[in-house]
Amino acid sequence: MITLATSVFGIVLCKGEIIKTSVHGPTGKISYRDEGFGGMPVVFIHSFGGNVSHWDEIKESLVPNRRVVRIELRGHGDSEFPKDGDYKIPSMAKDLATVVNLLGLQRFVLVGHSMGGSVALQYAGENPSRVAGLVLVDSNGDPKKLPESVRTQIKNALLSDQYVQTTESYWEQLLAHSKPEVKERLMRELTRAPKDMVIKITSELLDYDPNHSLKRYVGPKLAIVTPENDDQFALHRLHLGFPHTVVSDAGHWLQLDQPEEFRNILETFLQKF
Repeated sequence: MITLATSVFGIVLCKGEIIKTSVHGPTGKISYRDEGFGGMPVVFIHSFGGNVSHWDEIKESLVPNRRVVRIELRGHGDSEFPKDGDYKIPSMAKDLATVVNLLGLQRFVLVGHSMGGSVALQYAGENPSRVAGLVLVDSNGDPKKLPESVRTQIKNALLSDQYVQTTESYWEQLLAHSKPEVKERLMRELTRAPKDMVIKITSELLDYDPNHSLKRYVGPKLAIVTPENDDQFALHRLHLGFPHTVVSDAGHWLQLDQPEEFRNILETFLQKF
C-alpha cells in the first residue's frame, strides 16, 4: 500500500485505486471515499450514527460503470467532531459541498439516508443546478407537523436522566423490523455516539423545515421508504409531492436489510442519467 498526504488532504492508494481520502472541512477533517469511473457520479450521505460502510453493498454494482463518492459527515466515521459543536443541517451541507467542490463534481446524483437525506435536500435546495437527481431514503418529513409540545417533550427527555431510555427506545423502534444481524450492528454503532452529538442532532432534526428546499429543487426526486414512513406527513407528500417506493420487511436502515431490492430501485432511477 502506498500512502500519500498533503497539508490539504490525505490520500490512501491501493493498487492505484483511491479508496480513502479526507479534506479539511469548515470545522475539521471530513473523510470520504471516491471510487469508480464514468457515467453520472453518485454521491452518498449516511444517516445519523452512520458511516460509509452503510453503502458498501450498494456501491459494489455501481463502481464498474460510475464514479461513486461516499461522504462521512462531521462527527461520523473517520471525520472529526466539529470544533465549534455545530451540527446544524445547513452546516453539515457545507461538509458535502467541501468534498464535491474539491473533487470538481459539477453535476451528480445525490443519495441521502435519514439525517443524510435532510443534508442532501438542504444542499439540493442551495445548489439546484448541480444536483441531477435526488434520492431520499427514509428521511424525515416535516417535524413541524408534530405539536410543539411533543417536540419539546422529546428534547427535554434527552436533557434529563431519561437520556439512555429515550434514545435506546427510539433506536429499538427504528430497528424493530430489521434483520437480527443488522439490528445488532446498528445498536453497537448508535450507542457509541456521544451524548452531546445525539442531543444536538436530534434537536436540529426536530426543528428542520424541508419545505423551502423542496420548493427550490425541482429536479428528479425519489423517496425510498419503509411502510412506517409512508404516512400523510411523509417527505414525498410535502409541497407538490414526488414519486416514492416502499420497501417492506426492513427497518429504518433498509439498504442494509434489503440491499438487493434497494439496489434495483436505485439503479432503475439512475438509468435516467
